Amino acid sequence: MVPLFANRWLIAVPSIWLVGAGAAVALAVVLAAWGLLRVVQPRAAAEARASLRDGFAGPLGWLLVALALVAVACAPLVPLGQVGRSLARMASADAFDRSVTIAPDATLEPIELDLRPQELTLLSLESSGPLTVRTQQPIEGFAMAKVPDVDLAAAVPWTWKRSEGATSPFLGQRPTLEATNPGAEPVTLRIRGALEPEHPQSAILPWTAIVLVAIAGLYAAFRLGPRRVAAVASATTKEAIGQPVFTVALVVGAVLLVLFIVIPYNTFGEDVKMLKDSGLTLIKVLALLVVVWTASIAVADEIEGRTALTVLSKPLTRPQFVLGKFAGLVLVALLVFLILGSVLMATTSLKVVYDARESSKLDPVWRDCADEMITVVPGLALSLLETILLAAVSLAVSTRLGMIPNLIVCFTVYALGHLVPLIVQSSVGKFAIVRFVGQLFATLLPVLEHFTIEAAVVGGVPVPWTYLGWAALYAGLYSAVALLVALVLFQNRDLA
Repeated sequence: MVPLFANRWLIAVPSIWLVGAGAAVALAVVLAAWGLLRVVQPRAAAEARASLRDGFAGPLGWLLVALALVAVACAPLVPLGQVGRSLARMASADAFDRSVTIAPDATLEPIELDLRPQELTLLSLESSGPLTVRTQQPIEGFAMAKVPDVDLAAAVPWTWKRSEGATSPFLGQRPTLEATNPGAEPVTLRIRGALEPEHPQSAILPWTAIVLVAIAGLYAAFRLGPRRVAAVASATTKEAIGQPVFTVALVVGAVLLVLFIVIPYNTFGEDVKMLKDSGLTLIKVLALLVVVWTASIAVADEIEGRTALTVLSKPLTRPQFVLGKFAGLVLVALLVFLILGSVLMATTSLKVVYDARESSKLDPVWRDCADEMITVVPGLALSLLETILLAAVSLAVSTRLGMIPNLIVCFTVYALGHLVPLIVQSSVGKFAIVRFVGQLFATLLPVLEHFTIEAAVVGGVPVPWTYLGWAALYAGLYSAVALLVALVLFQNRDLA
């Protein structure tokens, strides 16, 4: 028999399983694509298999395998029927429209509806003549549960909406209407409604698969496109993964994220929000540390050690060298966020259960865990964009300075970038020199507050897709400017 505390922990399993199942689907798609490529283009398939040793594809593949194994292990504890029905509803029509003719003098004529009451968000009834409609009540003898009969007049619709908080007209698993036609003429009853998945959180599975397949596809296109840039990026990623700082960052990050589950924040029931805030900041700082360290090793040390001169003696231009290094830094940052982001989503789901137990709340359901887990994703995306932006800055600095100055400059930019709005606001009404310095900081430094939505994540406010799009555009433009500076500085650098 499973202990009570273990039963509570199992509440979070379905939400974690959705991520693992999405990774399993992505892994199956990638393997199927590789199998097809092996039949059509064996040479390209062999190259794709060799790419598993290039620094990015290998760790990504192992991550997919690990998540898929988690999904297999957790499958017996998951309500697969609920998830399957919700996924089927997402793929099918979200509305229905049916017309039924009720014979004259009919009494309680049953009308079966092929839908689940839990999926119903809107129901509209309209008849061509006087008609009385009764909804099915599977529990007899309870007056409080009975929904009044609907008396319809000709061409006067009756509407029920779940959003308005009205009592659902149906109970049970299969709804049935019973129509009574008191007239001597047949009456046509039109039944319309809107449906949505019973558990919309199940969308985590297909979205996880789509994102992971997109990452794998974009990386494959990158490998097949600018091959020289891809070769430099591959070497940079392998060098970063081989550094102890990469392993230490992942181990320390994973351990701390797990510890965040049991750390008391003393926030009177808001510990889940604090875990999300702390987790996002931790992953961002660790990723930034790995990226700056890698930039210093991959560029500054290669210049000082004359390795860059040897590399550039091959048919490789300096712009290709810089772009390849930047692509490698982006891949390293992406790996850190994929691995530690998966851990953060799992710990967020578990923290919901732990917080309820510690606060003596009612046990949550798995949908509550999934809802909290979903709110972490926009924060991870924006933190990744911020890390990519600072990676471009670090790359520009590393063309002239070594590791320690690079760390100092980048973390200074990180600190001041988050303070830019406060600096500009505090300089209003001050001396001209103070206003000038404030405007100078606002012009030269990136406004990193655009990528900080911890307040929205903590408050449970949904982040619109448009905001993520504008933030990505801002990060792309500033990264392009930083790369141009890096190209100018590196173009004039004497490597001999």
